[in-house]
Amino acid sequence: MGLQRLFLLTKFIKSTKIENLTLLNKVIKVNLLLIFLYPLFLQSQQSSIIFSKVNFSLYNPAYTGVEGPSLILNSRLQWIGIDQAPRTNYLLYHLAPKKNVLLGISAINDRVFIEDKTYLTLDYNYKLQIDEKKSIYLGIKGGGFYNNIDTNKIPRIFNEANPLLSAVESYFNPIIGVGFTMIAPNFFVGLGTPNLFNSKRFKQTGELEPSAQDLTLYHLTGGLKFTLNSKLSLNPSIIYRSISDSPNFVSGNISFSYDEKFSIGTGASNNDNLSVFFSSKNKNGFELGYGYEFLNGSATDAIKRPTHEIFLKINLENKEDSEQNESEIKDEE
Repeated sequence: MGLQRLFLLTKFIKSTKIENLTLLNKVIKVNLLLIFLYPLFLQSQQSSIIFSKVNFSLYNPAYTGVEGPSLILNSRLQWIGIDQAPRTNYLLYHLAPKKNVLLGISAINDRVFIEDKTYLTLDYNYKLQIDEKKSIYLGIKGGGFYNNIDTNKIPRIFNEANPLLSAVESYFNPIIGVGFTMIAPNFFVGLGTPNLFNSKRFKQTGELEPSAQDLTLYHLTGGLKFTLNSKLSLNPSIIYRSISDSPNFVSGNISFSYDEKFSIGTGASNNDNLSVFFSSKNKNGFELGYGYEFLNGSATDAIKRPTHEIFLKINLENKEDSEQNESEIKDEE
């Protein structure tokens, strides 16, 4: 709940006139502590994307292009009604496969409080056919991200500049991520990391040595497909995310899919969030989804505002190729 406490503290500073010097010193110390620990809080606070399956390649490059060429737009608006709350937008572009090679581009803009992060990577994925129905994918991604930090958004008690904030400034870090995935008609499993390297966020000054880092996370995913009849299927999936020095994150969802064109489901995670979602796909290859997430816990210091998420996926597969593939499938049947 570190990020939520930081928001509550900034509200307190904005709305309270502090006259007691001892209390003032405590507030200053706590504020500074939270500022420098904020990256670690944020890492543990990151919630799973509701429509995680269409966005798996963000965390694991071995999911790049596995569902064919497509353009995916995803927008997540967290804690509706809270000023400077998390806002995240995703753009994924999967190119048409070239033999066993699949390429893609991933872009993310993640804004929260004083931070505005932009990620851009090129994703490479190689397919190894095990048998007629099962494949293994090996992926790697490379690029970088820029974190634009605006310390002017931090509420001030005094007008004088705070020398301790001299260590906090915008920065750029490279990204190299790897992963593997196994996919079959009725299951999938994958393990990956979006970045292999830990990196320091703030520069060392003469007055302090910040220890805050952008930490490597490991992303384990898996899912099953149970065919109930010729048109209806049940699709459970799970995400396990591990970050050093932070609580492990587990998220799962289950959905019903009708004729591969409409799905509805629900999800839950170990940070007390619940979600409901639906998606619909038309014959022209456009898929649209909406998800709603809310807090189910009783923590008094938690921000109990909902989260909205929408996504649009456009299938870029050549229509003639698609019709030919469908014809081949029917011939096999």
